[in-house]
Amino acid sequence: MQQRPRSPRTPIRWLHQLAGLMAQVSRAERLTAGDESLQARRLRQRMALAQRLLDPLPKPLQPRGWREQSLWTALRWGGAGLLLALWLHR
Repeated sequence: MQQRPRSPRTPIRWLHQLAGLMAQVSRAERLTAGDESLQARRLRQRMALAQRLLDPLPKPLQPRGWREQSLWTALRWGGAGLLLALWLHR
């Protein structure tokens, strides 16, 4: 039986990505304060990056008007699909 060749572009599975992130958070919670191993430092760096991505933007970078706010919120949480839906709804 011949197998189908794998696509060079695999789809992103968001729940699998989220599960990986939650596993990293679980590992970070178990770190001790004095652990200075390479794995511990990398895990702390990943957690700091995730925190910066989830925190609000600094004041100079925050959108000023409601239109900018709604645009950036849509791009952040909905992406092109949400914009397409809003455009089609008109």
